[in-house]
Amino acid sequence: GFGFKWETESGFAIASNIVDKNADTSTGLLGEAGKNKWDTQIAYTQPQYHVSVTLSDAQNWTSQSYNATNLAKIAAEDSTGYALRAYWMPEESGTATPEISVGYDTKSFEGGSTGEAKEADSYMVGLTWKDMFLADDRIGLAVTQPLAVTEVVGGGAVTDVDPLLWEAYYSFKPNDSMSITPAIFGGSDVTFAGEDLFGAVLTTTFKF
Repeated sequence: GFGFKWETESGFAIASNIVDKNADTSTGLLGEAGKNKWDTQIAYTQPQYHVSVTLSDAQNWTSQSYNATNLAKIAAEDSTGYALRAYWMPEESGTATPEISVGYDTKSFEGGSTGEAKEADSYMVGLTWKDMFLADDRIGLAVTQPLAVTEVVGGGAVTDVDPLLWEAYYSFKPNDSMSITPAIFGGSDVTFAGEDLFGAVLTTTFKF
């Protein structure tokens, strides 16, 4: 694979990269039977905010292996997707106003059999509060809808679930060398109907 990134002092940037999984076989680099994926992102970043759009073109590529419903995972391997991302942060931390991150993904699958995915989408929203109780602490809340099918080949009824995942955490530093992050997370109909979950995790990091 290969890629490039170009940035300007004004905050504008463009990046593009392509990966071919089997370029060392008889299919050759970017051959018609090859497994390749080409992503291109255009972004604009300023001290308090960022926006970007990414175009993803995949050929013979495993459609989706994470954060997706079972129906979206088995979709056709040729697809075109768009990912929109943005964040905004307040001028001062330690207030009730959080940093806000949002994202929206949409994907169109080419080919596929009747009843398989033709269109799918996903979204996420994240909120972060900094310096609320201690210096350098963080409170975070996030929710996402995993990639779910919205239209199937043949135009029949969509039988996919309406999935949801969420997470909440608090991260703090008792001293300069240690950070502790307890978190809870959960979800409903995550990849198929009835797959609900709830969990907790505690992460401790040491730096010397």
